[in-house]
Amino acid sequence: MGGTLAEQLSREDHNITVIDTKAERIRDITERCDVMGINGNGAIRSVQMEAGVEEADLLIAVTDSDELNLLCCLIAKKAGRTCQTIARVRNPHYSKEAAFLKDELGLAMVINPELAAAFEIARLLKYPKAIKVETFAKGRAELLKFRVTDGNPLVGCQLKDIPSKLHCDILICTVERGEDVAIPDGNFTILSGDLISVVSTSKIIQQKKKKMGM
Repeated sequence: MGGTLAEQLSREDHNITVIDTKAERIRDITERCDVMGINGNGAIRSVQMEAGVEEADLLIAVTDSDELNLLCCLIAKKAGRTCQTIARVRNPHYSKEAAFLKDELGLAMVINPELAAAFEIARLLKYPKAIKVETFAKGRAELLKFRVTDGNPLVGCQLKDIPSKLHCDILICTVERGEDVAIPDGNFTILSGDLISVVSTSKIIQQKKKKMGM
């Protein structure tokens, strides 16, 4: 994971320094990417100082040890003047304490890749025809993007008629038609092939997904 992050951030022209206890990993990533490498333990202050934590904008700790990642972030917050921190935390017990850990340790973010993947799979299973699913307001609202196909009940409907047709409040915020993107008004008519983005409460979307052709 650290190698993948370093590659991506390097491609985006960020100045990256990687820290690892295994010298061969450092050699591999520095040969493949335009990054600096420090061979050492990232949970040691002197190693972080050598890596430039005092001037760093962000430290991301993604070792296999949750405790080590949290310790790395804690040291970085103390040693770095403006350094934000992100910790990979895989243990579900720690994940339940994510808000507490963020507040007490000053973390910008706690990430659990496995849990995030599980949530994404669950969303895809819930809305199999959705191209994109975003959740807002702590899960109370959702944005879904999906393509309207032949036979969809929304085909031929003007936006102003959709709330009465579905008996609920939804917002169609954008419509992509070919290469054109529209922010539609009430007189806009949905056509087969349109790629629409819908926003509403999670409860309403779940209840009305069949009527929306999902």
